[in-house]
Amino acid sequence: MKHLSILALALVIPLAACGKKDKDKDPGTAKPTTGTGAPTAPAAPAAPAAPAAPAPAANAEIDLSPWGPAFAGMTAQAPAGSKVVFDDPSRQLSIGDENENFLSVSEAPYYADGVKSLSKDPDNSNIAIVSDTEARWERNPPLGKEWNFDVKIDVGGAAYSCGGSTFTSAAVADQLVAICKSIKKK
Repeated sequence: MKHLSILALALVIPLAACGKKDKDKDPGTAKPTTGTGAPTAPAAPAAPAAPAAPAPAANAEIDLSPWGPAFAGMTAQAPAGSKVVFDDPSRQLSIGDENENFLSVSEAPYYADGVKSLSKDPDNSNIAIVSDTEARWERNPPLGKEWNFDVKIDVGGAAYSCGGSTFTSAAVADQLVAICKSIKKK
């Protein structure tokens, strides 16, 4: 037992001396160590933070009458500053500064047939027929992943397709679908 006490003291004294040496050092020069006593590698500098994506603009009531007489008095809820363009027969609503995120509205007397044909295109995937009036799917063309949608809307008793695609994200496609669904007579 006496030998074990001496052995324990022999181990404790050098450890206490190590602690004393660290206390005597300037706190700014002490190097962190690993459990083995070896100094740890200096931490890598923090990567610069990625710039935050701009917050989407608040929705505003957008007048759709520029799309022609059938759309007189109709509106949509879309980000403030959205652009409404009518270049007969093309009716488009673009969101954001660039024209890469937009929806297009056109007459669609054969809407159901068009939705049924989506599965015939091998570039289409993840086809979801959400309802009789909404279809969503992804497309994987050579340009990259694309999120597509088509929403059937009623304009004065006539069937119209509010559809489009975006290469940006599924969230942007969701935003565009919400705009389609918001189209109504004021």
